[in-house]
Amino acid sequence: MARDIIPPMEKTIVLPVLLALGFAVCVIAQSEADYSGWMKDVAATKGKVKKAMDSKSNSEVAENATHWAGLFKQVGAFWAGRNTSDAVAIAKSAETASNDLAAAAKAGDDAKMASSMQTVSGTCGTCHMAHRDGAPGSFKIK
Repeated sequence: MARDIIPPMEKTIVLPVLLALGFAVCVIAQSEADYSGWMKDVAATKGKVKKAMDSKSNSEVAENATHWAGLFKQVGAFWAGRNTSDAVAIAKSAETASNDLAAAAKAGDDAKMASSMQTVSGTCGTCHMAHRDGAPGSFKIK
C-alpha cells in the first residue's frame, strides 16, 4: 500500500502558504517593474516641464506638473509599502512641489514656477543618493 509522503493535514497548510509566498514574490516584482517605469516617466516629464517653461507655455507646464504629482504619489505609495519613511517624505515633498508648480503655471507666477522646479529637482537627487545603486541603464533599488 502506497503512503503519502506529506500527510493530508499538512498538505492543506503547505499549499496555501506556498501559493501566498509565490503571489507575494510576483507582487514585489511587479511593483519594482512599475517603479522603474515611473522613474523613467519622471525623467521624461522633467524634460517636458523644462521645455514648456523655457517656451513660456504655462498650460503645458501645468499639465505636465499635474502628471508629475501623480507619479510622485505612486512613488510615495511604493516606498510606504517598503516602510521607508525618508523616501515617503521625499516623494511627498516632490508631489507637493509638483502641485505648487502646476498652480504657479496656471497663475503665471514665473518665480514660483522656478522655485517649485528647483524643489522637485532637489528631491530627485536626495532620494537617488539614499536609495539607488548602479549606473545608467542598470540602476537598482537599495
